[in-house]
Amino acid sequence: MINTDDDKMEIEAQDELELTGPPYPAVIDTQVRIAKEQSSVFEFLRKESRGELVLAPDFQRNDVWDEKHQSELIESILMGIPIPLIYLFENEQGERQIIDGKQRVTTLKLFMNNELALTSLFMLPKLKGAKFDDIPPLLQAKLEDYLLYYYVIQPPTPEHVKFNIFERINRGGISLNKQEMRHALYQGKATTLIQELADSEAFKNATGNGVRANRMRDRYLILRFIAFYLYRTEQLSDIDYHSDIDSFLAATMKYLNTASTAFIEQIKEHCLLGLTMIYQTLGKEAFRFETKEAGQKRPVNMGLFEMLLFVFSQLKSGALDEHKIKPCIEQYKSAIDAEGSFAGGIDSKESVDIRFNWANKIIQGLKYA
Repeated sequence: MINTDDDKMEIEAQDELELTGPPYPAVIDTQVRIAKEQSSVFEFLRKESRGELVLAPDFQRNDVWDEKHQSELIESILMGIPIPLIYLFENEQGERQIIDGKQRVTTLKLFMNNELALTSLFMLPKLKGAKFDDIPPLLQAKLEDYLLYYYVIQPPTPEHVKFNIFERINRGGISLNKQEMRHALYQGKATTLIQELADSEAFKNATGNGVRANRMRDRYLILRFIAFYLYRTEQLSDIDYHSDIDSFLAATMKYLNTASTAFIEQIKEHCLLGLTMIYQTLGKEAFRFETKEAGQKRPVNMGLFEMLLFVFSQLKSGALDEHKIKPCIEQYKSAIDAEGSFAGGIDSKESVDIRFNWANKIIQGLKYA
């Protein structure tokens, strides 16, 4: 798999980002709890303002409705036209997040707060330019009393079932990939940590800006490393890995959301230090295997990223001769590439063990370099 510089580099090796993996295993007697509820627009927005509902962040950073689409929604409601269902996710603490329907709810919130003026109206052209306070009281009441219907996905619905539900919801438009689903489901310390690391100069430098931020590819890469780092250093309480990457990453995010601030800062520090050392020592091509074809280079490799960042997160800055590290690492990379163990599917427990056994070999080898 070889890309040109202009491709901005996909991630090499198994990439679950387009939901093309094998189907979920059959589950007998799966507990699925989905409640159907309704609220007036006024009640729904009041719940959001009190913090009982959380507007989950956009999955696509640039996926924001323009004023035309926002105005069409308000016009539809004023005309009594039904709008699509909203979907919420409820966690074990009873907190609810809006998973599908954020743009609709945001539009209603903006309009009723007088932050949106109507435009491009087809059925009600006389309201063009009007804000909420400008429309007749009868229409204000009609908007406030309009019923929103929504489904709430509740515990103890299993993680893989939640993912399957979200996939089905989004088949009509842009399908969410699994990292985008995790980002919606597990808002908190985990998502903040992952975003800060993915947006850091250390990450961008070490990867040579070679991992796309769209569709959360960068956050996926960071989350994988954190999960395997904690797993291999025995810091994940009661969480094991059995080749099910989705359940493993979901469990890690839930664990991080309950961790102390000090623990989160420690992980962040290890990651940033490791990335900085890698860039200073190996440069921006650290996570790519070499190619013999001139003018081309291979993509950032997920397995190589996890392995090398693990290695450098275990080293202390200045403890080794930096002039000896690079040739030593390059020799190991050549041997790994020749073996072919970092190509193709890399999520089986056997592949993970191979990857981190190599990491331990490199750590020991560097000590005697």
